[in-house]
Amino acid sequence: MRALFLSALLLVGFLSEATAQVVVGPIAITNKVNGIPITVSTTSWITVNSVDNETTVDVRILADLIDLQRKFSNVVDKFALANDKCAARGADARVGSDARSAAVSLKSGSLWPVDDRLMMSFRGQVDTWSCIAGSPKSGIEWKKKKFAFLNIKVPVVHKWRIVTKKNDVTQSFRGNLPIQLVKKDGANVGLKIAEHDIKLEGQDLAMTTASLNLAKMDLNRKAYNALQSAIDPAKLKAILPKEYQKMNMTVVSTRFRSYGGHAIAEINLAAASAPNTQ
Repeated sequence: MRALFLSALLLVGFLSEATAQVVVGPIAITNKVNGIPITVSTTSWITVNSVDNETTVDVRILADLIDLQRKFSNVVDKFALANDKCAARGADARVGSDARSAAVSLKSGSLWPVDDRLMMSFRGQVDTWSCIAGSPKSGIEWKKKKFAFLNIKVPVVHKWRIVTKKNDVTQSFRGNLPIQLVKKDGANVGLKIAEHDIKLEGQDLAMTTASLNLAKMDLNRKAYNALQSAIDPAKLKAILPKEYQKMNMTVVSTRFRSYGGHAIAEINLAAASAPNTQ
C-alpha cells in the first residue's frame, strides 16, 4: 500500500496534467462506547489532481457503523438517565410534606440510517414517586480533625431525615431521536441532535411530562457522547498517510447514509496544495 501511494505521487510529479487516486483501507478503528467495544471499518479515497503547477487533494472517508448498530441495545443499557427518585428532598423539608420525584430509565434502543440522518429509536419508562419527609433526627459522630501536629477525634452533630418513598405510577414512553453529521467549522466535524419525537403511553400526568422534558436534555447529552466516541472524527483522519495528516484540510461536506442497511458516516475533505514528500 505504501509503494502504491508513493507511485501515485511520482505520477503526479512527472505529468503536467494528471490525476492519481489512492485507496487506504479498510482499516478497523475500535473505541469504547459506554464500556462496550465498538469497531468502525474505515476506508479513504485520496485523489490528487495536478494541472500545470497547481495541485489539489480531495479525500473521501467512509466509516461503516454496522458494529455500533448491532451493539446499540447494549450501549443503551449503559445509559444512566435522570434517576434521583427522592434524592432531591433536602434535610430542611417540613415534616409530613409531600413532593414528587421521577426516575427515568431506557429499556431498549436501535440505530438506523434514514435519508441523511441516523435515527435512534428507544423505549423507556418513567416512575413517579411520592416522597414524604419524616421527623428530623440527629446524633453524634466522631471525626478526626487536625490540630497543629495532632489528629484528634472530636464530636460532630450529624442530622438526617428519613424520607418515605412510594411509587405512584409507572408510565412507558417511546420515541425517535434524529442525529445529523455536520460541519462544526472549516476543519472539524460534529453531531447535531434534532427535535425528539417522544410519546407517553397511558395516563398523561403533568409531573411525568415535566420529567420527560428533563430526560430529553439528558438523553441528548448521552446520545451525543456515545456517537461521538464511536465515530471519533480525529481518529478517522489519523488513518490517512502522514503526508496528508499534516495538510490544512477543510471539511467540504458530511452526512450519514445507508448501504445495505449499514449506517455509513461520510466525510469529504479538500486541500489546496500537495504535501511535501522530499
